Amino acid sequence: MFFFKLISALSLLFVVACHSSPKEQPIATGTEVTEGKLDDKPLEVKPIVSLPETAISPEVLYLILTAETALQREQYEVALEAYLRVANQVDDIKILEKTAKIALFLEDLTKTEQAVTLWLKKDSENIIARRIALTVALNQKNEAAAVEHLGAILKKNPADFSELLLDIQKAFKSEEDVKFSENLLNSLALQYPQQSVVFLSQSILAIRLQDFEKAKQKVARALILQPKWERAIELEAKLWMYSGKKALNEKDYSKALLNFKKIKHEKLKLDATIAIISVLFKQKKFNEANAYLDKMLKENPEQRIRVLLMQAEVQNSQENYQQAFDILTQALQESPMDRSVLYSRSLIAEKLDDLVTLEADLNKILQQDPNDTAALNALGYTLTEKTTRYEDAERYLKQALALQPEEAVIIDSYGWLKFKQGDLQAALKYLQQAREKMTGENEITVHLAEVLWHLNKKLEARKLIEEEMKKTPDDSHLLEFKARILDKEVR
Repeated sequence: MFFFKLISALSLLFVVACHSSPKEQPIATGTEVTEGKLDDKPLEVKPIVSLPETAISPEVLYLILTAETALQREQYEVALEAYLRVANQVDDIKILEKTAKIALFLEDLTKTEQAVTLWLKKDSENIIARRIALTVALNQKNEAAAVEHLGAILKKNPADFSELLLDIQKAFKSEEDVKFSENLLNSLALQYPQQSVVFLSQSILAIRLQDFEKAKQKVARALILQPKWERAIELEAKLWMYSGKKALNEKDYSKALLNFKKIKHEKLKLDATIAIISVLFKQKKFNEANAYLDKMLKENPEQRIRVLLMQAEVQNSQENYQQAFDILTQALQESPMDRSVLYSRSLIAEKLDDLVTLEADLNKILQQDPNDTAALNALGYTLTEKTTRYEDAERYLKQALALQPEEAVIIDSYGWLKFKQGDLQAALKYLQQAREKMTGENEITVHLAEVLWHLNKKLEARKLIEEEMKKTPDDSHLLEFKARILDKEVR
């Protein structure tokens, strides 16, 4: 039953204690407890344990002894029935508490409510009783009762109030639960406007409802009330990170930067800095990106290799290939077998026509992991494009295909190899397959157009290139094909 799990572990410990404590061992009476039934006939018994000096009827004594025996035998339903009858006849807090906890353990909502109502009449400030009553109210979706019990808990124990309110958000699952939680939190916000945990809970709920602007507003309110609350600070930082990534995906770079720069939480500060650098890359603000990289290295010296990789990317983006190569060479001096550095330098080496370094770096990766498909594909494609070592290229690319037969870039590489080998039909088959799997990748489009052109399907090749140029008119692969082939063709 919903929400019982928040308190039922406590009741289980209590039930176990009920029949194992040395002070409360069941009395051997010779009476048998039948399955699920109680004999209404009072039992005449001479108790072995000492009883309170107050008068107690034989019927109540019988019910208590029956309940204790049932607990010993783990017949909890029988024990609950007996204790509930006792609870309605005696004014004893221990009996009331035990009855409520057994009912809670059995997840019997009706009997839990009966028992805890009697308990609260006797001891209205008892925190455990209030927690159990809150459980009942939440299961019944009784907003007024839930607010009442939470208010009593807040007055007695503010820390317990905060813990419960946050746990409630984790426990609610269904749409109906969420709506009830929203109404409950709204009521609490009106009655307890100085309780930051109420607003943090509203923020958590708003995130669940995908209302991120409201989530930011509510967590900001929580931080006004409690500026140094770590949990709220971290949640706000995560919300800024989410907003920044969303803006970045939408190519709203100014908004993305604004969000990322607001993140000050220590756990997310490094990620925020990297995100800022990424945005600056997109904006081609390379000097600013380098400034952030210097700052990142100063604040996080353990990230030195990562910083060098990003500095190399800044140079690569500006087509300063030798500078990028030198930075990566420096990184390899510090970390000779770092896979990311080796792979990045191999890509730069290809642009510098340094095939010796390229092959050496990729082979070092393959020495560590012979099944590294990215290295296999890069090596196979480069040998296809830059050399006539087609047998070596085919060996690498076949291995990569066997490992990842659905990967479009590997299929493209193998199709391009078939073209270089003069097998145009096989090339067409693989390149069409690659383009179907990865639309919008212009290098694949150009490879396919090249094969179509050589198969004398020139109109089809021209149409393919022109359609893609409408989408990305500045793409270097498309412009190169157009200048090399289409512009020279007389229609």
